[in-house]
Amino acid sequence: MHALLVPALAGALFACSGSKTDAKQLEGKWNVVEVKGEKVNCENTPFMEFDMKENKLHGNAGCNIFNTSVTLDAKDASAMRIEDGLTTMMACPDMDMETKILQSMSAVRAVKAGANADEMLLVDADGNVVMVLARN
Repeated sequence: MHALLVPALAGALFACSGSKTDAKQLEGKWNVVEVKGEKVNCENTPFMEFDMKENKLHGNAGCNIFNTSVTLDAKDASAMRIEDGLTTMMACPDMDMETKILQSMSAVRAVKAGANADEMLLVDADGNVVMVLARN
């Protein structure tokens, strides 16, 4: 009986976690709703706007605008890397969350499907969720 329960339990656990998805599915504008397990609660909602045809990423980290590029992996459709980019340098009331967002971008190594079609998970090399994005 135990031999049957272990595979069923493992299957259930993996079914609840996000599965890898094609990074090109990020095309468009996404709100950043969570960073490293912390819900984003900023006056101005941080967002990322992906142009996957041009491998470009533009967004706002809550106050400052950023522009960068995205590197995709031809062998693994879910693999991606957000490159170092440029940001404006305005001082804002909530710089803590903005700093977390900007620093977390460098840890992204892949994309996983979220709980539904309007959610994506950006994960690190170990599969840990770095950011949760919600379609804008």
